[in-house]
Amino acid sequence: MSIKSALGNKSSIKQYTWRSTILFVLLFTISFSTPTNYIPTFRTYSDPFFEQLILWTGLFIFNLQEPFIYQLTSDSTGAYLHTFNLLIISVVIAYCWKQRQPKLNEAKLAYAFYTYVRYYLALQLFLYGFNKVFKCQFFLPEPNTLYTFVGDTPKDLLFWSTMGSSYIYTFWGGALEVLAASLLLFRKTYLIGSLFALGILSNVLAINIGFNISVKLYASFFLFLSFILILPYLPSLHAFFIHQKLVPPKIWWPAFEQHPKRLVYATVKTLSIWLILFECLIPYFEANNFNDDIQTRPPFHGAYEVNSFLENDVPIPALSNFTKRWKRVFVHRRNYFIVQTMDDKMQDYKFQYNAEEQLFYLTHTGTLVEYPFRYQVTNTGDLILIGKQEGQSIEVRLKELNWRKMPLLAPNFSWTIDAIQ
Repeated sequence: MSIKSALGNKSSIKQYTWRSTILFVLLFTISFSTPTNYIPTFRTYSDPFFEQLILWTGLFIFNLQEPFIYQLTSDSTGAYLHTFNLLIISVVIAYCWKQRQPKLNEAKLAYAFYTYVRYYLALQLFLYGFNKVFKCQFFLPEPNTLYTFVGDTPKDLLFWSTMGSSYIYTFWGGALEVLAASLLLFRKTYLIGSLFALGILSNVLAINIGFNISVKLYASFFLFLSFILILPYLPSLHAFFIHQKLVPPKIWWPAFEQHPKRLVYATVKTLSIWLILFECLIPYFEANNFNDDIQTRPPFHGAYEVNSFLENDVPIPALSNFTKRWKRVFVHRRNYFIVQTMDDKMQDYKFQYNAEEQLFYLTHTGTLVEYPFRYQVTNTGDLILIGKQEGQSIEVRLKELNWRKMPLLAPNFSWTIDAIQ
């Protein structure tokens, strides 16, 4: 017997699809949401189960032979397998639900579902929006990125650095996301908020695909949610924009005529909005960081030119054929020490320092070999490193570069082309 014959007429199939969609969205948001600090999350409990199911699906359903990432991280193979699993689970549960409870109050169910989707999508847009407004998502390019040839820069990092170089554009993009999120929270503005979200998230997905940024699945799901919110308004939008007619949407809204119910509704709504805003804003207040561009960087952070390089007390000239000679050094804010050699290759080391003993500890990210270096700061501000690397004694004299004066970070703006001639 086919599913169509089991479910009945077209109306039943529509209800079955609707229930499957509700279940899929609920399962996805519960099991694969962005981690939160204060709003409860179930991923701690659900991840072990779903990740084992993902592993089984990959091995026995799709016959994946090569090792794959089955953990629930953004754009991993496991994330796509998880989406497949949730679709199957949703379809099966919806079928059982339909058989056991053929009739439901569809209007109330739709209202509850749309309210949940509105607030969930608003939370995500607030998280990403404030992250842009306070310049934390598209942060200022790190010094090592600024001294890397454009052609050698991965496409996603190049986009990230370009966005990070412009405070105004990043703030504007974040403000639009915050505006869309705010509109989603209220009944009278949620349609315009959904339309805003649809446009914003369409652009986000295009960027993620075009620049190979690894949040494609998240962006696709958020875009799907914005379309779901617009779905009940499609007949009205079609009538207005195509036929220039006003057709009221067929959407049920609760009418709280009794004072106690209205008070409960207002209280729950207010607390929900404040909880969302608290979740999104409190990290910036705790860190006192409302513009990451001017946030204090850790000690030694910056770019350094190698003025002299001695290997076993022998000076090594700054020539391209001496490929192991250091050309520049960069200290990344995420505790990385990056060496640029004369052939312009970059080598990363995990970076720690001991100020009391004046020691740098550089751990090779590939071999995990640790290289201790003694450091000293001269009267002129130069940094001298003395230590051993690959069995060779080296002494390096570094002069700090003003990386914030690089052309990409220059605050140049003009209304006319006359100023840039």
